[in-house]
Amino acid sequence: MGDNLAGQNVNVFLLGGITLFFCVILHFVYKIVFKSKKKEALQDENESNSGAPAEEVSSEPATTETRVSGKSKKRATWKGKTEFSHPWLLKNLKGHPGTVLLVDFSANGKFMAATCDVGTDTTSAASRRRKPRDRRRPPSAPPTPSTPTRIANEELKEALQHHILSPKRMWTLGYPLELEPNSSKAVVYINPPPRPRPLPTSWDVNAPEFVPGSQGDSGRGSWGSTPRSDSDEEADTVEHTCVRCDRQFRMTRDGEYTKFETCIYHWGRVCDGRYLCCKSLVGSKGCSVARFHVWSGTRPGMNGPLEGYVRARSPRGGVYALDTEMCYTTAGLELACVAVIAADGRLVYKSFVKPSSPVVDPNTRFSGIRPRDLARATKTLRDVQNDILGFVGTDTILIGHALENDLRALKLLHSAVVDTCAMYPHPRGFPMRRSLRALSEEVLGRMVQCGSAGHSPVEDARAALDLVLLKVHEERASRSRALHQHPILQPYDPLISGA
Repeated sequence: MGDNLAGQNVNVFLLGGITLFFCVILHFVYKIVFKSKKKEALQDENESNSGAPAEEVSSEPATTETRVSGKSKKRATWKGKTEFSHPWLLKNLKGHPGTVLLVDFSANGKFMAATCDVGTDTTSAASRRRKPRDRRRPPSAPPTPSTPTRIANEELKEALQHHILSPKRMWTLGYPLELEPNSSKAVVYINPPPRPRPLPTSWDVNAPEFVPGSQGDSGRGSWGSTPRSDSDEEADTVEHTCVRCDRQFRMTRDGEYTKFETCIYHWGRVCDGRYLCCKSLVGSKGCSVARFHVWSGTRPGMNGPLEGYVRARSPRGGVYALDTEMCYTTAGLELACVAVIAADGRLVYKSFVKPSSPVVDPNTRFSGIRPRDLARATKTLRDVQNDILGFVGTDTILIGHALENDLRALKLLHSAVVDTCAMYPHPRGFPMRRSLRALSEEVLGRMVQCGSAGHSPVEDARAALDLVLLKVHEERASRSRALHQHPILQPYDPLISGA
C-alpha cells in the first residue's frame, strides 16, 4: 500500500513538472511571435512615414516626438502619418473620413488622433503656422551685364528721329547754338547749377548792432569796405568762381592769377546731406587741396558771342557716339581727348588734343588725362575739328551723355543730337540729371568710371550707345505687344447695333 502511494506521488510530481515545462515553452514561443509581429508593425509604420526601406529606417529613433531636456522645450518636427498598423488603431480608426497626421497615447492608456481634411497634404502644423512678415526690403540683386543687339545705321537712324532734341530743348540744356547763319560765332545759355545748402550757422545774440557807416564800414553795404577802383589794373582783371570750392578769385585777361591761393574742396558729390568723398556734412571743410582755383570757362546765364565754332556743311549720314575728356586751363575747361564710336561698336576715332592755353590741372581723377599724355599730344583743336567733320555731316546723329559739354569743348555746332540725359530723365525732373555711371549700373548692369585711372572716353561713349540701343529695343517690343494685343470687347448697345 505504501508503495502504491509513493508511486502515485511520483507520478503527480512528474506530471506537474511536465506541465510546467510545457507552460514555459509556450510562454517563450508566444513572446517571440508577438515581439516579431510588433517589430514588423513598427517597421511598416516607419516605411509609411519616410518612404524609405525598413532597413534604413530601423537605424533611426522610433519615436517622432521627444522632449528635449534642459531649458529648451522645442519639440522635433512632426512627420505626417497616413497609415497605422497597430491593431488597436486599425480597429478604432477604420472608416475615419480625415487623413490622420499624428496619433499618440495619453497617460491614461487611451489614444489621441490629430486629423486633417486637406486630402493628401501631409505637411505638419508647425510648417503651416503663419510666419511673421519681414517688412525689410530684400536686397536687390545686381543686374546681369547686358549688351544690346546692334542695329543697322538706317534702322537706328529712323528709330531715333523722335529722340532728336529740338532747338528749344538744346537751348535749355546748354548746347551751343549758331548766332548768325554761316558764321563761326555761337551763344550758350547756362542754367545756374543747384548748390548744396550749407549747415545753419549759429547766431550770436550778444553781437553789437550793425550801423551803416560805423565799424569801418564805408556806407556802401556789407559786400566790401572799399569801393571798386576804376584803375587800369583792376579793369584788366576778371573775377571767376571756382567750380570746386565756390570761392571767388581774380585773373588777368591774359590768364594770369593776381593772387596765388590754394583750393580746399570736396571732390565727391552730395548724397543725403553728405559728401561721398569723405562722408562729411555739407558745408564742412574740404578734404582735398589743389594749388590753384579753376573755372569752367562759362558763367550762369548768357555766354557769347563765342569764337572758333565750326559746323558741317554737307550730309554724310551715319550714327556715332561721342565722348570727350577735358582738363582745366587758364581759359577754363579745354579739350584733352576725344573718342568716337560707330553704331556697330567699332572705334572710329580717338586722339589726344593739345590745349591752346597753359594747363592748370589735368583733372586726372575724372578725366584720366596725365601730364605725359598732354606732352605727347600733337594735334590741336583745329586739327580734331577737321578730322571729325570728315565723317560727320549735317544729317549725322550724334549720341552722348550730357553731350552739350562735349560739343562746347569741340566747339562744334550740330543740330541732330540724342542725349541720354533727356532719354533717361531724373525722377525729380530738370535740372537734375542722372550720371552715366548710375544709368549704366542700373539699366545695363555694367560698371563704368570705377577705375582709379579715371574715365575712359571709349568706355563712356560705348555705354551711351548701348543705353540708346536698349531704349530702341524696348520701344520696338512695346509696339509689338500693342499690335498683338486683343481688342477690348465693348458691351452690346442696341442703338449702335441698329444703326
